[in-house]
Amino acid sequence: MNVDGSQDWYVAEGQRGEQLLHLGQVGQAREIFEAVLNRLGETPSYGRAVILGRLGRCFHLSGRPDLAVRHVRAAIDVLGRLAPSDGTKSLRGALRSELGDALRAGGQYDEARKAYEAALKIAEELNDLRGQGVDLGRLGALAFKEGKLDEALTRQQAGLRLFQQLHEPEMEAAAWHQLGKIYHEQRQWDEAERHYREAARISEERGHLTAAAQTWSQLAVLAQQAGRPETIDAWSRQALEALTVAQALDPAAAENWKKIIFVALARIGESPSYGRAVLLWQLGRCFHVGQRLDLAVRCAREAIGITAALARTDGVKGLGGALYSDLGDMLRTIGQDAGARQAYDASLKIAEDLQDLRGQAHAAQRLGTIFQEQRRGTKPNEALPFEVTIHDELTTDYVFDTDLLIDGPRARRITGWSEEPAVPAGDMRPALPPCTRTWIDDDGAVRFGLPLGEPIVERHPGCTVIRRIRRDIAVSGNSSVVWRLIQGMDGARTVAEILTRFPEFPASERAVAARALATLAAAGAIDVSGRPVGQFLHLATKKGVLPAGGLEGDEVLRLATDGNYRAYPEAARIAVSQSVPDRLRSFHALTRSRRSLRDYRGLVLDRGDFDALLHTACGVTGTMPWAGREVKLRAYPSSGALYAVEIYPVVFRVEGLAPAVYHYRAVENVLEVVRPDIDPAAVVGAALPVEREMVAGAAALFCLTGCFPRHERKYGQGGYRMLIAEAGHISQNIVLTATALGLSARPFGGVFDALLNHDLGLDQAEEQFILAVLVGHSGETSPLRA
Repeated sequence: MNVDGSQDWYVAEGQRGEQLLHLGQVGQAREIFEAVLNRLGETPSYGRAVILGRLGRCFHLSGRPDLAVRHVRAAIDVLGRLAPSDGTKSLRGALRSELGDALRAGGQYDEARKAYEAALKIAEELNDLRGQGVDLGRLGALAFKEGKLDEALTRQQAGLRLFQQLHEPEMEAAAWHQLGKIYHEQRQWDEAERHYREAARISEERGHLTAAAQTWSQLAVLAQQAGRPETIDAWSRQALEALTVAQALDPAAAENWKKIIFVALARIGESPSYGRAVLLWQLGRCFHVGQRLDLAVRCAREAIGITAALARTDGVKGLGGALYSDLGDMLRTIGQDAGARQAYDASLKIAEDLQDLRGQAHAAQRLGTIFQEQRRGTKPNEALPFEVTIHDELTTDYVFDTDLLIDGPRARRITGWSEEPAVPAGDMRPALPPCTRTWIDDDGAVRFGLPLGEPIVERHPGCTVIRRIRRDIAVSGNSSVVWRLIQGMDGARTVAEILTRFPEFPASERAVAARALATLAAAGAIDVSGRPVGQFLHLATKKGVLPAGGLEGDEVLRLATDGNYRAYPEAARIAVSQSVPDRLRSFHALTRSRRSLRDYRGLVLDRGDFDALLHTACGVTGTMPWAGREVKLRAYPSSGALYAVEIYPVVFRVEGLAPAVYHYRAVENVLEVVRPDIDPAAVVGAALPVEREMVAGAAALFCLTGCFPRHERKYGQGGYRMLIAEAGHISQNIVLTATALGLSARPFGGVFDALLNHDLGLDQAEEQFILAVLVGHSGETSPLRA
């Protein structure tokens, strides 16, 4: 297909329509697909068939199966006029399945069966196992609808075997659930329970809590019908927990949940029961999310009335306490503070009766909030739409020379966030930091579990203090806005795009969402640097951030001498000659004489050797013309000739040079004095204690730093490995040059990064330490060689 010389608009609009469809905004999705169809014109094309099929799905979801059938058949007709290929055949199979769904929704079961069977045949011809599984499941669901339970069982079991073979747990869970429904209808209670439980297990493991909640609800209904009251409570609670989290994750799903709960209520009957109270509670929550507070309050009050009529077990009391708490939230939202206070008082009394300390704290906090609002004269979410609480777990370690480590105190600190931050610029691209977990806690707050931060290192005489912080950030209030922000923050969308176009924030919510973004950024819950992955990669590879392998002492020696390197014993072996051509002899001798020694003797380095080391290993070696300009090439390779690694020689003992931090500017072959008159002992103190004696004996420490923005402007955050490779090239050059000069040199990274970055005077947002090379005079022999 060639439209306006490009498919870009077609792909972009198609994706936008699919996204709206996924969010349940069927009317807007249909408008987009109709506009695309008009732009494509009447000429038969693969793209036209796709869009007709998507329009059919829109009409199906809108409750117009007649229009859905008409559009899907039109799509199939378009494919019939195209050249046959596997692609068109695959699309025809998918459209046949869509046609079956629309016909089934319209009650045309015989026609739907023919469509599904045609789709299954195409999937078999294409050897599409997944397609076969899907079509078998649809045929099974149709048979179930028609009351043909034996056929339904056979079809669903065949589909389940295919999904297990393909290792597709989501589809497998759906098949287990459908099989549970069939056994349930057959009143084979044990088999139904077994299949439902497996479906719920898989759904929860995969994080599909909506599906899990549906299955647990079915189990609760089964328990009541099968006369198993001892399990109704447990399964209702399972459904409740999954449903609570699922609703918080996707408030837009509330409408679908209302339909599910209404069906479950009809099946469970009018008699007062624990299950009915749970379902009414969740129906009330759906109405609450949908801003129908009148209906939400009515459902909560009816559920409370049911619990009052039941036997007063701890489970019933606990449900009543939760109902009163939710009722209080609903009444607060509509401004009925007096009623809300009564509901919270009832919830607190139940928590005290159950000796539930957490429930008491929750109810007391709600009552305290009402009291504060009344004193301020404000309504909920009016003065402070978000309440941010920071939970820090702090660990402290004390490190002494040379390798003594003493565990310090462990502490937990909870603080409130009260700053009024500036809204991030519209062109910033916010994202969650890598490895951040998000969830809803028991109080309904959105939680951000951040990865372990960089150690905070402090110097003290004879002791280095290391503090590590693991931080959780809780955001309460307007949780649906926060979750929509989380869904929109992918590091690609700008702040402006998130607030105006994803997913169509109403104008009334944009100010709240902008303030939430600002608060999350200031509190550290989100990253607005534009380089979250690059920052994380650098952070995670620093000393003390991630745990080491754990080997110590003799275990390290055994690992180094085990000879267990990659080998292919079954492969043919060809000997490699050890003869050295004359033109290679000097370099061969150099590589054989290089050793990484530790016994530096504290001797002064000759200035001529120091200069030769820098110029030879790191200096300019030539030029290359490039688009009318000239690139100065250096002695080491660099990705894209960017030379994004900077070289900072830290001089301890070099003839004619004062101890200082210098910067080598290779393009001019000069040293720049960055930090004069440094105390060498301070730089030595930036090394790990076990390394300090070695560092103190060296003549100079050549520090290599990464200039991240320079490199990422071309390669992005994924270019970090190229930056590391460049540092490795420079390191090897310095080591071999030092060896040729009769000096000792070794790569070295055993430092506290934060301390050394400070000593080098770096702006850590732009540039940080990567690797160093120690250079000096060593003893003639050393027991430690590498």
